Amino acid sequence: MQEALLVGTQILLIYLYIVIGIVCVKKKVVTLEAGKSFSSFVLTVITPCLMIKSYMRPMEKTHLVGLALAFFLAILFHIMAIIISTLLIKKRHDIRYRIERTGAIYSNCGFMTIPLIVVSVGDIGVFYAVAFISVFNVMLWTNGIMLITGQKKMNIKRALLNPGVVGFLIGFVVYCTQIHIPAIIDQGITSLSQLNTPLAMITTGFFLAHINLKSIFTNLHIYYASAMRLIILPFSMLLIIRILGVSRWMSGAEEVIMASILACAAPAAASITLLPAKFGLEGEHGSKIIALSTLFSIVTLPVFNLLTNSWLAY
Repeated sequence: MQEALLVGTQILLIYLYIVIGIVCVKKKVVTLEAGKSFSSFVLTVITPCLMIKSYMRPMEKTHLVGLALAFFLAILFHIMAIIISTLLIKKRHDIRYRIERTGAIYSNCGFMTIPLIVVSVGDIGVFYAVAFISVFNVMLWTNGIMLITGQKKMNIKRALLNPGVVGFLIGFVVYCTQIHIPAIIDQGITSLSQLNTPLAMITTGFFLAHINLKSIFTNLHIYYASAMRLIILPFSMLLIIRILGVSRWMSGAEEVIMASILACAAPAAASITLLPAKFGLEGEHGSKIIALSTLFSIVTLPVFNLLTNSWLAY
């Protein structure tokens, strides 16, 4: 129970960052155009630094096996999420259903999940979470962009050379070679990686500042997409893990499972606002899904933390 309360506290802190972003725009400290630049900075600089930092650790065989399991669970989740969201979120005459599908599939696994995983699992959980984030980035920059923009053709180059994947590859090479990183570079990467959650969520607040908050609570499509993201998809994943008996596959599997479930159960990804803004599309609808799902995650994430711990105990 104490662990679940700590997770809830972290979620409240994240909401505080969002409020700071809203206030900054309302008080004209920054403009919405500046928010788009912040979005690009977070995606291309901060997130890769976070991924590289998580791999700057001594190599252990058990952790490598756990990393392989984390990749398997991440791939399984995203395939399942794409299938279920396509079936349950129907096409409409407007393009907002695309953002709803994207918001249901893609969680805030990088910007929001990391501090929650540290509380629940410790630093090794971040190591496993990077596997989920890496799969997330490949899928987001292929399937996600195709969903948001309506493109039919997949851009393989964009999928493999996006900042998230590049950050993973650099970090994985550092981990496998155990190359010595000079102290000044280590310090710089560490400092930048610590900006990941605050800066991303403050940027989300920039976009929320121009939204009629009342409209968030009167749109059933937003509730539905949020329920998919927070309850239906993560519970489906936890059920699959339970049926497959994943906790018995290896020593330390519980840590991998907890990191994976928290990543699955996080609210909608900040990218459903950041990416539409990057491509010159409407990001407002995505911001509404982020706001509502983040609000409700104050309850749902601690519940999934408790449920996962309970199921792993039997």
